[in-house]
Amino acid sequence: MPPGTVSSTRKKIKHREPGPERTTDKASPRIEKSAQNRSTNRANHVRRGGGPKTSSRPIKRPLETENDDQSPSVASGVVGKRVKTSAAAQQQQHESPSQSRSAVINQVPNEKLTVLIFGTGENGELGLGPKKKEALRPSPNPLLDVSDASALHVVQIACGGMHTVALTADNKIITWGVNDEKALGRDTEWEGKLQEINAGSGREDDDNGGDDDDDEADLNPLESTPKEIPIDSFPPNTRFSQVAAGDSCSFALTDTGHVYGWGSVRDSRGESRFRYDDDGELVAKQARPFHIQSLKNITQICCGDNHALALDTGGNVWAWGSNEQHQFGRRLVGRSSDPLTPRLVRVCRKKAKYIASGGYHCFAIDEHDDVYGWGANSFGEAGDAQTAGGNAAFVPPTKIADLCQKQVVVLDGGAHHSAAVTASGQCLTWGRMDDGQLGIAFTPEQLQEPTMIRLDERQKPRICVRPTVIPTVEQAIHVACGSDHTVLIDQTGRAYSTGYGYQGQLGQGSNDDVQVMQLIGGRHVKNQHLTWAGAGGQFSMVTGPAS
Repeated sequence: MPPGTVSSTRKKIKHREPGPERTTDKASPRIEKSAQNRSTNRANHVRRGGGPKTSSRPIKRPLETENDDQSPSVASGVVGKRVKTSAAAQQQQHESPSQSRSAVINQVPNEKLTVLIFGTGENGELGLGPKKKEALRPSPNPLLDVSDASALHVVQIACGGMHTVALTADNKIITWGVNDEKALGRDTEWEGKLQEINAGSGREDDDNGGDDDDDEADLNPLESTPKEIPIDSFPPNTRFSQVAAGDSCSFALTDTGHVYGWGSVRDSRGESRFRYDDDGELVAKQARPFHIQSLKNITQICCGDNHALALDTGGNVWAWGSNEQHQFGRRLVGRSSDPLTPRLVRVCRKKAKYIASGGYHCFAIDEHDDVYGWGANSFGEAGDAQTAGGNAAFVPPTKIADLCQKQVVVLDGGAHHSAAVTASGQCLTWGRMDDGQLGIAFTPEQLQEPTMIRLDERQKPRICVRPTVIPTVEQAIHVACGSDHTVLIDQTGRAYSTGYGYQGQLGQGSNDDVQVMQLIGGRHVKNQHLTWAGAGGQFSMVTGPAS
């Protein structure tokens, strides 16, 4: 769904105009690590440019039972139909992998992580249970405390728009946050009396500016508390190597290269879609994990708002979900027009070795360290300076000259901006800049350089069309982009943030925006060596090895 369209029934957000030219347009790891994702909901948690900051509260809605697909083999929640394929093709599309183990191609992470969260969790995004709804400074989640034997111990994590997916040390997939579109992959219907879950009230924590327990009614504890997806949702002996999250969709990658997905993606009309069943009926929301049979030998997955990418052992890139901003690198026509089936993206002549995604744009790095971008580019976020600033600009896979041969090891994108980290420790940002997303104090000379900066109709700097080094941070190792904010980790294990911060997603102890990359303080990060960051819509998180 394009930015500017409300994508969740939870909130009605006042959002800003996408720019002078109306456009229709989560976290990428280091190459050897897991990829993250961005979300449409994040694009909606912003204000109109230059306008007043307005608070937005969740709309309370009754819990309801929907006719969604509750298992990998039983399809309901039918809203459409397509021409049936052959019985053999249907069986190949939907059957689960054999219980006999395939060859292991992906390493299973085993290092336990300390997880620190910050931002607003009005819909359970912080995973602190039904009481705690805000953390203005990075705060530990007691339910994920490695020192507590009864807690869930995370080894890898992915931020979606308003939900989170994590992999634990004992091979569980846990989720929390908004489940309206079934992004949590488990039943969260709650009809009983709300029970108080002791996840830390924050009363004693001066970092978080007080207690908000009594601000509103309790949240649904089944959504706001990290809980496991039932193990019987997957074949026996399944081992997971990575999870990824989009706006309202989630995916899991196994050590043998299989991919499971659940939730939904949305088109430009706001209609939910996920897959077709054996009868050709459209399953709008996939409530439990579903094996995507056509994806094999996959080594990495990542998500945009409403699309997903996968990289296989042959260096091929696959895409599925929404293609309305050319996330597949091309238009789909004729028999190949079904976007819910993974399609090959013709990125480059050489094999790809790494993929990443922004909200509506994508990236790949080939084996010669050339970097390609494609998809939405109205603000130059896909890296093509020529079409940046145009109305509804979409680009096919195109080399980003300023990033080629620089040994880029991390890429990520937000709604309209992007960031990269090189092996030498440089962090470069580009795209939309009017909320401080890029974290750079541009010089007067740079601001007057038309090959670098594009101005809006008021002659205010709006777009940086060239990847530009953040000069105030040295030796970066990781970067993550929210819709309009950026979180960075340096080699010393410190975290920085910049951009739009009205929901506290910058972790700076306030709701203010930040224009230049600023160090994140607080007692919980003081003695923690951080190595990773993730950014959702109105929340963020940082992690480091547990001591």
